[in-house]
Amino acid sequence: MKKLNLLLTLILGITILSCSSDDSDDNGNNSNLIGTWYGISSTFNGNNSGIPDNSILKFTTDNRVEFIYEGFGNNGEDISEFGDWTENGNTLTITWDNSDPGLENYVLEILELNESTLKWQTEITGEGTLIETFSKNQNSTVDLSQFQDFNLEFTVDIAALGPNEPYEFQATFITTDGDNQLVETTETYSGLTANTDDFISDSKIVKEYKIVGVRATAVSDNVGGLVVKLTKVSDQNEVMNTWENIPNSTTITYDFETGTETTTSN
Repeated sequence: MKKLNLLLTLILGITILSCSSDDSDDNGNNSNLIGTWYGISSTFNGNNSGIPDNSILKFTTDNRVEFIYEGFGNNGEDISEFGDWTENGNTLTITWDNSDPGLENYVLEILELNESTLKWQTEITGEGTLIETFSKNQNSTVDLSQFQDFNLEFTVDIAALGPNEPYEFQATFITTDGDNQLVETTETYSGLTANTDDFISDSKIVKEYKIVGVRATAVSDNVGGLVVKLTKVSDQNEVMNTWENIPNSTTITYDFETGTETTTSN
């Protein structure tokens, strides 16, 4: 009888230990959400809207989350929202620590989730569908094919005093790549005279990503002005058509995120 009781005790102990071990595994948070995510693209009602406003997400194993909005503060500083997150199948629910009445829960449908990519969508009441994509690779290249094509064209004219007076300048196309880094391509235009070349024009196709523009730098003293045009390829809608004199160097750029153009000269 004592042996039987001892055997039952051993079996019961092993069973409890096994259940305890299983419960520990179930309570462990192994979701692919855990970690830091960087926004790479978003669409609203099918229209491209650039990088998500909440450009950095941080999910932790204790089911806490931080949304970071880079540069959204009154003085250009980053601001954050904090909350708790729960994942149930393809549904992700975020309960904010602080929110307006009726907006306590942010419910998202996960469209794709793996070790490197997070893509979700949510319905904005009365407005439409927001889809956002994030990557755990901070330097992930944005697929520029999702953005509109634009024709970026410049024209440099001259202010020569005589018909055979030579002039020379450099023109630089300024664009941003998928990692939001500036890319500059410069070409020198030389051996030109007012007799044969009243102006020089060139163009290239760019994407609606962030900043695009042209810098013209005078090499000789008789370079006149810079005209930069930005035209949407699909409907030839003119976004920018700006002229500026070239004292030494003039840069004209357009920011797709803010819809503003900037001119600087020196």
